[in-house]
Amino acid sequence: MDGGEPTQLLGKIEDASQDALPFRLGDVEVKPWFIDFHPMVPQIRNQLVFQLRLFRLDWNTQYTVAVVSAIFAVLLGSLNGDIFDGGNAKIAGLEGLQAAGSTAYFQMVLSVVCWAWFLFSMLQLFPIMRTHTVTLLLIWGGFGIAQVYFHSNNKDFPLSFSLSEMMGGFLITLVCIFFLYFFIKAVRETRDLHVETHHIHEDVRVMEASMREHSLSGWTLVCLTWTAGAMLSAWTGAHYIAERTGSRTWALVLHLFFSVITIPLMVWTIWFPQKMLGSETRVRTKAAVTAEEDLMSKANLVEVSPDEEAW
Repeated sequence: MDGGEPTQLLGKIEDASQDALPFRLGDVEVKPWFIDFHPMVPQIRNQLVFQLRLFRLDWNTQYTVAVVSAIFAVLLGSLNGDIFDGGNAKIAGLEGLQAAGSTAYFQMVLSVVCWAWFLFSMLQLFPIMRTHTVTLLLIWGGFGIAQVYFHSNNKDFPLSFSLSEMMGGFLITLVCIFFLYFFIKAVRETRDLHVETHHIHEDVRVMEASMREHSLSGWTLVCLTWTAGAMLSAWTGAHYIAERTGSRTWALVLHLFFSVITIPLMVWTIWFPQKMLGSETRVRTKAAVTAEEDLMSKANLVEVSPDEEAW
């Protein structure tokens, strides 16, 4: 291959792209570092730098308001007088809400409003990721519910745990991981379809270069980091309230820390697929696409008039 051919291939990739980016992944270079013990490490670092630069360019007031509203929701929900004093273990449900102080009740309502605004902002900012935004929030909440189950009979979880007492929390965690897996799978398979549709070329080298330009290794790391942050946020929160004396201040501090850093990571996780795939794409697995195509083909082949019976 002569010296001018890579430039020609890259030019074809740029012409095939539908997203006008100020720079591409191939334009970003990272310097060697001591952690580059595997060839995959500098590739992921390169992708993270590329995504971070794009993220900073896309960041605007809407992003700031959304993130700040979520942070306020966390602070209002966590820094609560009823949580500090341990509450009343003998009452729960609506009776517990009625027994809550006016300040604590107001904080709770305001926290819900802030979370609702965060969700609304995310749905407006990332239209093709609306379903997945709700899914990620449910996964985060599911991790929290699972930790409540884990700590209900063992306030020191995971120390001195019993397998018989972990069934409820374990099942909820598995469901959350299941939905997370299919979320990542949907993004990856939609990426594959995007490259095959918008970057198709008779030269295999061009297709391979396009796939490298649309690599999701760095994004997957961000998504898994968000998952770890969400799980640690849930564990530290449950660990703090499990000790009703409020003596585990370190757990509350860590809960606030992990919750705050998890919020922008979630925005990043939702933002990048939208940025890469465009606003006209539907993020779905190949199985979902195939099922829809089968249904559409059957609907076109079998047309039954309203006056006829179909069997």
